[in-house]
Amino acid sequence: MNALYRWPEYDAAELHRARFARVQQVMRERDLDALLLVGPDHIRYATDFRAHLTNESEWFAALVRREGDAELFLPYIDETIEAPYPRMPWVSRVHPVASWSAATANPRTWVRAVAGRLSAAAARARVGIDAVDQTLLAGLREEAGAVEFVPVTTELHRIRREKHPIELLLLDAVSRVNAGAMEAALGAARVGGTDHDVLAAAMAYQQAAGVEFVTHSVCNLRNGSGDWFAAGRRFVEGDPFFFDIGCYGSGGYASDAGRTGFVGEPREEHINAYEHLLTAYRIAQELAVPGAKASTLLAATNEYLEAQGLGRTPYAIGHGVGLRICELPTLFSPGLMDDDVTLIEGEVIALEPETTVVVDGVETVLKIEDNFVVESQGLRRLTVVPDESEFVRA
Repeated sequence: MNALYRWPEYDAAELHRARFARVQQVMRERDLDALLLVGPDHIRYATDFRAHLTNESEWFAALVRREGDAELFLPYIDETIEAPYPRMPWVSRVHPVASWSAATANPRTWVRAVAGRLSAAAARARVGIDAVDQTLLAGLREEAGAVEFVPVTTELHRIRREKHPIELLLLDAVSRVNAGAMEAALGAARVGGTDHDVLAAAMAYQQAAGVEFVTHSVCNLRNGSGDWFAAGRRFVEGDPFFFDIGCYGSGGYASDAGRTGFVGEPREEHINAYEHLLTAYRIAQELAVPGAKASTLLAATNEYLEAQGLGRTPYAIGHGVGLRICELPTLFSPGLMDDDVTLIEGEVIALEPETTVVVDGVETVLKIEDNFVVESQGLRRLTVVPDESEFVRA
């Protein structure tokens, strides 16, 4: 299938209302007059504005007031524009900053633009900030001395765990597209082909389906642990491999997933290890119910894998998925996350167990990853391959 996916229609105004209500609650609880945001995902959650992801958080900024109106700072304009987006009437104006470079490359220019709007907003104010660079923050403190800056990044991450029904709709859609991309990638693996061919097939599917952005594409072929990057390695008969891909779909919602594949006739030892990985995966899925401790999923998975003489998953077995590929909750070990949280109904998580097996002195890494929504009785998988009826016909 090589056609545009039929992305779901949704009530954008209702989604904005629901998300901003949570943002506004944080502002009330912290007694904040405004937020100054530079993270593209935080900006989108609070304002709906889609920032370019080319240089992540150093191109754009948003000043969001508790009453709901927002001003944006953009790198592709040269003058202030009033009421720029009819579909987002809460964005009152946009202002220019230095083009096509990190804010920290032109800090005085950025500080002058942002501090001017902070001073215009109020003589004194408490402003919540996310990942504002320390150089920029020092400049703002000097230019807008009456403003008190309050870190609120962690609170903003936490309010995004439980998803609104519209968010679940959009996460389901992008997960289905990513599942289709994984099938395309598996189909591209052949003797004599390369790891890049596998990822090219995945990206072609994602782009043809109409995703907003391809976030990552890695493929491990005979590359051991740690380094997952494709390097032009060619497949030979019996090769096991895995890949991990992701994208943002409609509304900026993400999918992060992966598969293990085999080219030709695999070795029995590799097949047995993969079957054990699938069993460990099912154990984690069965444990993932509302109220389950995050750490129990990884502990049970690794206990099973090590009992089979296989390598354990050396990182978090999972994470939340939303307007970021990886967000809260973190599903790791106690001591390697701030809180051993319990799963909550309505959040979306990725589960990604990994194992290693040594055959004839060669270590092979096997991995699988899907996206799920946590429901009252357990998990519902979102990474389901779409059928032809879900695509737009030319």
